[in-house]
Amino acid sequence: MTIEITEAGQLGPYQRLFDAGQRVGWTYRDPESLRQPFVEAEPQRTELDGSYENRVQAARLNRKDRISSALRIGIVVAVVFYLLSLLFTVMLTIGGVIVGILVVRALYASLRYTAATRARTAQAKALEERFQNDWQAWHQRWTLHEAQQTQWIAGLDAWGALPFGAGTRRLDVFGGSQRGREGFLTVFGASTLRQRPLIVLDLTQALVCRELSVLAEAGGVPVDVQLLPSRMAESGIVSGLAPHELVQALVEAIHGDSPESARADRAVYTRILTQLCGALGEDVSLARLGAGLRVLVGEADDAKALSREERNRIADDLFSDKNKDQLRDSLIRLASFVHPLEQLGTAREGRGPGYLTCVTLDFGAGSASAELLADLALQSVMRRLSSFQEEAPCVVVMLGEQGLQRRHLEQLAQVCERRGAQLTFVHSHLRDAGEELIGGGTVAFMRLGNHQEATVAADFLGRHHSFVLHSLTDTEGRTVNTSVAKTIGSSVSRGTTTSHSETYGRNWGSSSSTTYQGWFNPLSTSDSTNSGGSYSETTGTSTSVTHTTNESTTHTTGDSDSTSLATGRQRVYEYALEPTQLQSLAEFNLLVVERQPGGAVQVHAGDCNPNVVLLDRVSTQPLPRFDTPPQYIPAPAITADQAYVAPQQPYAPVQHPATPPQPHTGAPQQPYAPAAAQAQWMPPVQPPQHPGSWAPGPPPNWPGQQSGGSQ
Repeated sequence: MTIEITEAGQLGPYQRLFDAGQRVGWTYRDPESLRQPFVEAEPQRTELDGSYENRVQAARLNRKDRISSALRIGIVVAVVFYLLSLLFTVMLTIGGVIVGILVVRALYASLRYTAATRARTAQAKALEERFQNDWQAWHQRWTLHEAQQTQWIAGLDAWGALPFGAGTRRLDVFGGSQRGREGFLTVFGASTLRQRPLIVLDLTQALVCRELSVLAEAGGVPVDVQLLPSRMAESGIVSGLAPHELVQALVEAIHGDSPESARADRAVYTRILTQLCGALGEDVSLARLGAGLRVLVGEADDAKALSREERNRIADDLFSDKNKDQLRDSLIRLASFVHPLEQLGTAREGRGPGYLTCVTLDFGAGSASAELLADLALQSVMRRLSSFQEEAPCVVVMLGEQGLQRRHLEQLAQVCERRGAQLTFVHSHLRDAGEELIGGGTVAFMRLGNHQEATVAADFLGRHHSFVLHSLTDTEGRTVNTSVAKTIGSSVSRGTTTSHSETYGRNWGSSSSTTYQGWFNPLSTSDSTNSGGSYSETTGTSTSVTHTTNESTTHTTGDSDSTSLATGRQRVYEYALEPTQLQSLAEFNLLVVERQPGGAVQVHAGDCNPNVVLLDRVSTQPLPRFDTPPQYIPAPAITADQAYVAPQQPYAPVQHPATPPQPHTGAPQQPYAPAAAQAQWMPPVQPPQHPGSWAPGPPPNWPGQQSGGSQ
């Protein structure tokens, strides 16, 4: 990472990494996802009541009927009464009155039709005006709501801190690339330095803590970087240790490569070193211990670490010759282990560890002495934590601990828990001791490239039941049916009809008539009588024969298509997070796993890239949660003649205070930084002097930035 020089200072935006509140990374949330919709429905036009249209139609029909009646009846009445007026003059007046009545009735119907039409038009206009007013008021409320939402969202941050839980005492981070672990250490370490000192044991041999130390030094934090083994003379991992603590640290470091180290060997080494420390008196150092061991072995020693009297006392009085012979192998081993460490801390010059202490192995350091220094540094930290009088003195971060044994890591965890110090393990891989220690605290995963490690992580996250798509069935069919039916029929019918009828008749009658024929033959009389009879008989026979033949043919054709799609789901028990997802994480992605009461697993996704602080809308505090969406408050209706008033903001945007609040106000003051070297954001404290603690002093620059330093 390149440190940019800006007007705000050497750190520029990176100064925000030191804001209060411990962070393990950043979380992203799109502010637009919090935009609340306008819940009030858009007003709709109200339909005109049907009674108005009914009255108009009735008035129109009535007017039409009366006009038609007036025309028909009026013309007839006018003509009739005009003709009658030729005989009677008054008829013309009566006809005029009748015609006038018809005209008045037609005019009255027209007036009613006009009134009904005007009422309908007035009501429709009133409804339209009401709709326009309601819509304008609704639109103004919608505009006000959108303006409020836009203003509120503009004040929200897109990036927030992924906090380190206040009650979390231990964090295990697994996986990740070297750059990813460096970014995590920078983000987490910078936020930790805001409230307490930090010790970093960087055993990766890649100087992962370089970025953090450069940023801290540029920000005015007292930094102490101890390179091992190239600059072990400036290291303080054994400074201030009491003789018995130094002996215990050495013995545990020597046996650090053996998971089943013999207690007898450790007891022998402890006895030899303890007696040797007793012979050396109050002035005990690794150089004097190495010289004393060489005296016991019988080797020549040109060093001036021991006086002649001390040499004689160690050679003659410490062990008998018989014991020396029995302990010769142990003495040679001890001398071989201590000899490379004799320069450790000789050029320390009484300096303390600083507010940030980085104990790191050099590039490519792989010798036995380097491994011994790593174990010794771990033992030294544990001894110091055990002997400190102050409460919760530091936060310890372990990097690249693959060469350390599980029992030593568990001892460190127990010491930190007993002392109330936070402990963070950063494991490059999920195997060996790391796999055995997983679950001792909060767990975080970065990219795990190895499939076996990803599987172990997925097993740790656990499995859950879910319903997944089991099967898909897609069926398509076509059916064609054709049938032909032919029917032939024949029928014959024969019928015979016989009829017989007889008719009898008889008639008779008489008539008489008198005729007047004139003067001389006045009367003429005539009589007539007739009678008769009739008889008829009719006999008939008819026969009919009918032949009927019919033939029919029927053709039937059917065509049908069918398509079916079936979906089947099955309950499965699968990983909550697949191993392939852990293998495909980005370089700075971080998954923090928290186990909830009842066994539920909650995963928080974050990003540990320090360059996130260079982006816009970034908060160094956790993003606010909105479990309940902000309630919409309707604005009062605004008429067209009212001036526009800027909307008041119902949702206060997130404001970054000039001085972030301290999350741990009750934390004890730590005597690690001198008053003259304190940064402005550090509380002014007067460090009490404790004879057994790490006395603060002027921190050295990073190697390579001062003359005579090694890269």
